[in-house]
Amino acid sequence: MATTTARPPRSAIDPRIRARRVEVQRRVGRRRLQRVVELGLVLAVAAGFAAALRSPLLDVDDIRVAGGVHTSDEVILENLGLTIGSQLMDVDLRAAGEAVAVLPWVREVSLHRRLDGVVEVSISERTAVAVVGEAAEAYLVDRTGQILAPAASDAALAGSLVRLMGTPPGLGVGQTIGAGASDALILAERLGTLAPGLVATVTGGDEVTATLVQGGTVRFGRADRLEAKVRSLRTVLERVDLRCLAELDVRLPGSPVLTRVEGCS
Repeated sequence: MATTTARPPRSAIDPRIRARRVEVQRRVGRRRLQRVVELGLVLAVAAGFAAALRSPLLDVDDIRVAGGVHTSDEVILENLGLTIGSQLMDVDLRAAGEAVAVLPWVREVSLHRRLDGVVEVSISERTAVAVVGEAAEAYLVDRTGQILAPAASDAALAGSLVRLMGTPPGLGVGQTIGAGASDALILAERLGTLAPGLVATVTGGDEVTATLVQGGTVRFGRADRLEAKVRSLRTVLERVDLRCLAELDVRLPGSPVLTRVEGCS
């Protein structure tokens, strides 16, 4: 004879607990639905923004150039390689900036694109401190030794600068004259600031020397304490009778030594 064991009756769930469980499940469902809706909105906005970036509303409408004195806007625009109407977000600012930076007068360049379709280009230029070479091969050069332009392109500027002697021939715009002239270039820069118009030529080497516009040689020695040496030079030229001047030694700027031409009166 088979026997069965009676199971205990299930206890009834309190209606309040049941209602609580149902409410919790509903809240979980609402939160999931809300997240799905929020995700959908984000994706929709992102898709709309991406579409707007590729629309004619965001193309290049204008290119504005600033900062050029020796570098014309036309040359900068040509090197940029940008065209009106191209997609704004396709503009490679790094490549465009590098293309402008190779121009001889350009020291720094910055580019900025605006959502109104304007690309802004701003440059700062190098400063010419000396002239190298002679006649048709005379060039303006900056303190780093970069050749900027033919001296004939700005005769007034070239006439106000010292001439750097002993540089190699056959150089051209965009090239550099070499590290051996660095001391002479630093002196040329100081002279242009502190004693403009007093020195005609500067020669580098183991010892930096110069010739005065009025005649005579100046010994600067090594390219140290140049500011003090140039100030000493200017003080002597302003206060001392310079007739028959042969050499002015400012290697010790606090004790300049002046030598006159023997037999000159």
